[in-house]
Amino acid sequence: MMSRETEELASKAAECAREARHQAALLPDGPVRDALLEKAKQYEAQIPADATYTTVISDQRD
Repeated sequence: MMSRETEELASKAAECAREARHQAALLPDGPVRDALLEKAKQYEAQIPADATYTTVISDQRD
């Protein structure tokens, strides 16, 4: 079981990763979009291995 502080950090990292991916999805291919996707990966690397905090990883656009 994670401590409350760890849970809060994981939740914040997951939210930041989702937001970065959302913003990237709105952009055309290019360096800014690539930077946002890289930032999302960095946030996701900080999330403990717990299904509660997984994010959907997809570079596809609707």
